[in-house]
Amino acid sequence: MAKISTYTIDSIIEGSDKLLGTDSASTSALATRNYTIDSLKAYIQTGSPANITDTIPLGFALTVNREGTAYERALVRTLSGSTLTNVVLKSATVNTGSDIYLNTLGSGQVFLIIRDYNNGQFAVDYDLADFAANSATFTGIIGGVTHSGTVTTFNAPDFSNTSPAANDTQYVGSGSTKYTDWAFNVTLDAGQTYTGGQVAFTEFTFLTGATQIETQAIGTLKVTRNIEVPDGDVTIGTSSPTTDPRNLTVYGDVKLPTSESRIKFGGDTNNVLMSTDGNDLTVSATGTGSNLVANPTRFTQDIVKDTNATSTDGRTIMGQNTFTAINTDGTRGVLSNQGVELQNSSGVALAEQQVSGNASQGSLTNQGYLTSLKVDNNWFQLPALSSGVAEALPGLSETLAGPPTAITTGRFFYGIQNAAGALFQAATSPTSLTTPESIAQNVTSFTVDTGNQTDFAAIFAAIPTGQKLYFVESTYTTAFPSAGGQILDASVNIYLVVAYDTGTYIATFGRQGYGTLNVSTSTFNIDSETVKLNSIPQAAKSNYLYYDTATKAISHNPLSVLGSANGATYDFGGNTDVPVVSIDFDNFIISAPANGVVTLKQGHTFGGTLTADTVATNYNHYILSNITADKTLTLPAGTVDDSIKLTNMSSLDASGAYVQPSYTWSIATNGSDKIMRANSLTLDASTESFELLYTDAANGWVIN
Repeated sequence: MAKISTYTIDSIIEGSDKLLGTDSASTSALATRNYTIDSLKAYIQTGSPANITDTIPLGFALTVNREGTAYERALVRTLSGSTLTNVVLKSATVNTGSDIYLNTLGSGQVFLIIRDYNNGQFAVDYDLADFAANSATFTGIIGGVTHSGTVTTFNAPDFSNTSPAANDTQYVGSGSTKYTDWAFNVTLDAGQTYTGGQVAFTEFTFLTGATQIETQAIGTLKVTRNIEVPDGDVTIGTSSPTTDPRNLTVYGDVKLPTSESRIKFGGDTNNVLMSTDGNDLTVSATGTGSNLVANPTRFTQDIVKDTNATSTDGRTIMGQNTFTAINTDGTRGVLSNQGVELQNSSGVALAEQQVSGNASQGSLTNQGYLTSLKVDNNWFQLPALSSGVAEALPGLSETLAGPPTAITTGRFFYGIQNAAGALFQAATSPTSLTTPESIAQNVTSFTVDTGNQTDFAAIFAAIPTGQKLYFVESTYTTAFPSAGGQILDASVNIYLVVAYDTGTYIATFGRQGYGTLNVSTSTFNIDSETVKLNSIPQAAKSNYLYYDTATKAISHNPLSVLGSANGATYDFGGNTDVPVVSIDFDNFIISAPANGVVTLKQGHTFGGTLTADTVATNYNHYILSNITADKTLTLPAGTVDDSIKLTNMSSLDASGAYVQPSYTWSIATNGSDKIMRANSLTLDASTESFELLYTDAANGWVIN
C-alpha cells in the first residue's frame, strides 16, 4: 500500500464512497475491510445506543429526525439573541441554503415560504416567531419586479398534521427529498398586489426584525426529568398575548420552599408578590399594586389579622356570619346582618351602642346633611346620610321650609349664617343662572336645568370655608350690602342651599328662619345641662310656656314685650317724646369692666406704628414710621363720616432729629374711591399729621 499522502483528495463525497478499516470482530488475519459512507451514516442513526455518545459537544445544535416521536419532532436551538437588520438570504453572491417563495391563498392573503434545504439550519439561526413580533420588513425580486412588505404572522409548525394548508409550516420528506417550509403571513406595501402562485425570489433581504435568540423550542418538547434554572428568568411567551401561549399547566406541585421563592404579578414598579419564609405565605405589593377579588370568595376558617404574636394589640377576625374588630384594650365591634354591636373584652354587649340613620318615616321629608356630631368636648364623624339630621339620631327629625308661593331663582351670594339672617360676604360668579329655575310653593329641592349645571356646580364647589351659599327670589332687586352687611330673613326671603348631588343634579335648599325641628324625647342634654319638660304647666297661662297633653306640644301665649332704653325718649325735628327703642354707637371706644359699668368714649383706636404695606381700618390712628423702601397704606371702602388719622414720622430718626427720607409713603384707595378727587396721595411732607374724612363719591376722602 502506498503512503496515504500520495492519494488524490476526493472533493465530492458520495454515499457509495468507501472508507478503509478493521473489523474488530473478525478472527481472520485478513480483518481489513471497506466501509461505505452510507453504511456509516446508518450506523450512527440507527445503531446500538451503546456505540453513540449521550452528549452533544458545545457549539453543536441538536439535529433531530422530524419523522420520529413527538420529542424528535421538536426543535431545540441555542443562539446569541441579537436583533439584526439587512439580513440577505438570497442574492447573486449569498446563498443561505434556503429558497424564498411568495404565494397567495387566492383570498387576498399573501404569504412567504422559506424553504430550508438544510433541514433546520434556518430555524437554528433565526427566531422565527420574532419575525412577526417585530413586524419584520422585507424586499425581494420576482421576475424583475420588486415586492416589499411586512411579516404579520409566523405560522408555527404542527409536524404531525398530515394535511397542512398551503401557508402552514410543514416538513417535506419524500424519498431523498427532505426539507422544511417555514411559513409566514405577510402584507405587501401600499400599491402592491400579488396574484401568482408559488414563485421563488431571485433576491431577498430582511430589512428589519431578524432576531437571533438564546434558546427556543418549536413544536412539542417532552421533558422526562427535571428542568433546573440555577440563574436567570424563565419567560413563557412575549408581550403579544394574542399570538403567544396563554397557559402553563402543571400536573403536580409548584414548590416555593424558601424566602427566595416568589411569584410576581405585574411589572417591576407596581406589582403584587406572593412569597414564603419556608412556612407561611405572604402577599405583599410595591408601588400601587393591590389585591382585587372580582369573584365570589368563601372562607372555611376565620381570617385573623395580627401583626405579631400578641393577641390583644388590635385584631380583625372575619367569620362566616360576622366581622369582628378587636381593640387594643380588648373591646370589640361586631358587624353582622343585625347591624354593629359594641362588646367588652369578654364579648358581652356594652350598654352604650353606636346609632345609624333610619329611613324616612311617614310623610316627613328629611333634608340637609349632618356630617359630624359633638358630644361633650369630643367630635364624632357620622356616616354619609341620604338626607338629613333625622336619619342620624333617634327621636330627632327635621323638615325644611320651601317658598310660600311659586318663585324663580334670582341672585346667588355667599354669606355667614346668623340668628337674624345672613352676613353678606360676596356675590357668586356668575351672580345668577343663565335660565332662572322655577320652584313651586313649599318645594325644598329642584333639578338644575342642563344649561345651568356647569355654573351651579362651579358656584357650589367654590363656597368659602365657614360660609354658606344663598339665593334670593328674582323679585328681590335691592342692591346687596357691603361685605359684612346683614340681610334680614325677616325682611326678605333668603334660601340656604344645603346640598347638591352632582349625579342627579338635584339641589336641596331651605327657607332660612323657617322649618321645623322635632325632638321626640322627654329629656335631652345641651352642653351637659339636662332639660326636663315634665315640670312645665299643662294648662294655658299668661306669659308662660305650657305643655299640651293632647298634642304633646310645648306652646306659649302671645307675648308683648317692648324693648326700650329705660324709658328714654327724644325730641328732634318736630318729634316729641319719641321712645328710644335702640341706640347705635358709631365711632366710640367701648369698655366693659367686670362691674358691669359700660364706658363709651368717642375717638380713634390706635392702629399701630407701620413699617410695611398695610390696609387701614376705619376710626384707627396710624403712625407712619421710617421705611427702607417705598410703602403704601391702602384705605378701606368708605362710607360717609368714616375717619382715619395719620401721623407721618418717617423723616425723624430715633432721637427725633430730621433726616431727609430716601423713601416715601403713599396713600391708595380701594380701587373705586377718590382721595381729594384723585386716585392716590403721595406724602411729600414727611412730618405732617392729618385726618382723612370720607365725604361722598365725588370728593372721596378729604384731608381734614
